[in-house]
Amino acid sequence: MNKLLFSTLIGLGVGGVGIGLGGVAAYAIGRRADKIIGLLFAGCSGMIITVLGLELLPESIATGGIIPTLIGILIGILVIARIEHFFHRIVIITDNPRRSQFIRSGILLALGVAIHNFPVGFAMGAGLTNDSEIGLALATIMLFHNLPEGFAISLPLIFGGLGGSIIPIIAAIVSLPAGLGALFGSSFQRVNPALLSSLFGIAIGTIFYVSWHELLLQSLKMTRKPGFIISLCVGAFSGIVFTIFL
Repeated sequence: MNKLLFSTLIGLGVGGVGIGLGGVAAYAIGRRADKIIGLLFAGCSGMIITVLGLELLPESIATGGIIPTLIGILIGILVIARIEHFFHRIVIITDNPRRSQFIRSGILLALGVAIHNFPVGFAMGAGLTNDSEIGLALATIMLFHNLPEGFAISLPLIFGGLGGSIIPIIAAIVSLPAGLGALFGSSFQRVNPALLSSLFGIAIGTIFYVSWHELLLQSLKMTRKPGFIISLCVGAFSGIVFTIFL
């Protein structure tokens, strides 16, 4: 099979499967957990922020240095903040404002993960072309990383009133940048490490901002502090375990 086609299919496959499985888990849990929405949001936030800090951030710095990474993070935060400001002007018609907020949060987090999937797919495509072991390792990492991200994306959308049919749509949309990244990455013999770190940084900044502003702060408003802290710590511990063993 042509290497370009193979890399693209791998990117689409691991991105879609990871997001889809995470979404199915969120659907199974979320339908029965209306009273603990805030706790689930806190847990998701703790898990995602921990994975960002312990794995993606060091990986980005090791790839191209701290300066490109920090520049990318700043760009990611500024861009997603502007996008969020724009989203809050869009009227989402639901039966109550809280459901509208959930849908916005899910869409913004999906956007952040989609941005994150492009540089990962890019690196994976370059690896599959130049070093198959590295490429397959990145594909495995991407698959497991997308599990908690798929859960975190789907949960607010489900609580926003969207049915389980939204999950394959999310998986397809969010995995598309991974496939495109793999396609572009496999087209290059060498990839500029600083550029790759900048792209990773943009993804980190985007996901961090949405996790903090749309999930964590919303959770703090919905739950009492003891429950919030416990759920946040459980999520963070899950992120640590995920980082160590996967």
